[in-house]
Amino acid sequence: MIIDPLTSLLVCPKNDVESREIIKIAEAFEIPTIVSEQPHGATLDAELNLIGKIRDKNSIATDVVIVEMPSPATEDNLRELGFDVHIVDHHRYEAFDRMKQESSLEQFRTLFGIDDIALSMMGFDPVLVRGVGLIDRGFVWELAKENVSNADRKRMIAYYREETSKLGGNRKEEELEARRAWKNRRQEGDVIVVESEASDLSIRDAISFLVAEEFSVPPVVFIYQPNRVIYVQDSSTALPLQRTFGGFTFGQNKCWGRALKDGSLPSLEEVLAAHRLAIATSGGTT
Repeated sequence: MIIDPLTSLLVCPKNDVESREIIKIAEAFEIPTIVSEQPHGATLDAELNLIGKIRDKNSIATDVVIVEMPSPATEDNLRELGFDVHIVDHHRYEAFDRMKQESSLEQFRTLFGIDDIALSMMGFDPVLVRGVGLIDRGFVWELAKENVSNADRKRMIAYYREETSKLGGNRKEEELEARRAWKNRRQEGDVIVVESEASDLSIRDAISFLVAEEFSVPPVVFIYQPNRVIYVQDSSTALPLQRTFGGFTFGQNKCWGRALKDGSLPSLEEVLAAHRLAIATSGGTT
């Protein structure tokens, strides 16, 4: 099903490279869009005056497309008002599962029928757009799975990192803190542990690129910021960890995270113990 931009309304945050790319494409194709200023963890119920914004942006909208702003109650309310609600997401949350194999950018393009020819006509480089979708789907490891050429791989990664630098905030400080934390990493059995006391810096993205610079096969990495968030990346234990501690999964259910705002974080020792238990009970597969 391809929906018509004329009678559509897109609701999308602008808090990472993928969402920025979706918004740029939406603007180019004149898709009416509400750009949420919410940071990571955005939810539709926290978007103030949503109905009023929808009516102001496109008074004839019948289709509402929501990108990674989960709120089942608000979505149901929109349906009760007569809107056809389309969910674009690829995460598994604590209370419900929206994991999909395609990234949100890929889903968005399919929903509006935006192929490579259309992108080229509007001045986009389809290779770079594809790269954003693939990296968000499964990080740089996804490029090898999709047999992306080395030349395109370099271009995709360079573009993604360039776009990351445009997100604002404390990107320079995040890169510096990520490098400091990565330098001080330690090995705990099958796990690389990276710790940072920074409470106001998001270092996961920068850490991930540092990992990719050194490893051709993704290792299991714990990123622990006790005053902010904990992540476990590239592990078969992501779902067991979510069942134990709550939080969310991403990266095709191979990554798990929990933010401090969801309640006090489990200790690093607790998560390591749960990870090892899950490995032991699954037959030893990481």
